[in-house]
Amino acid sequence: MTTQEKSAYLEKIYRERGYVLEMHKIMVEADLDWVKAYDPFVQATYTGQRTLDRKTKELLQIAVEAALRADVEQIRAHVRVALQHGATPQEILEALECVVMPMGMLAFRQGLQAWAAEVGLQPTEPSIPRLPHSS
Repeated sequence: MTTQEKSAYLEKIYRERGYVLEMHKIMVEADLDWVKAYDPFVQATYTGQRTLDRKTKELLQIAVEAALRADVEQIRAHVRVALQHGATPQEILEALECVVMPMGMLAFRQGLQAWAAEVGLQPTEPSIPRLPHSS
């Protein structure tokens, strides 16, 4: 496959999903045929319209990825797409809050950081001298 074909396929992924992750770039470079074979599954379960609309699917993606402790950038990609498909920041936050009971606060924190970064929420800083950094 040529570089142009690979770039065009990444553009297709972006148009259909609303984002391109580093793993997409790696897999398109390493095994474009596999990516093409995998795409019908993605369409059937994620990007294609069936009973659930895209907003609902994105809320599920956000909650599941937060629960599984996906990296913040991956969760942010889904927050961004959810917002584009009509989810409100509050709806996304409530989806993340659903993660707390079954998956614990660590999973919630990852999703919360992604949500805050994507919707532009700046955390309140204490007025006391700088506290030691805690993650």
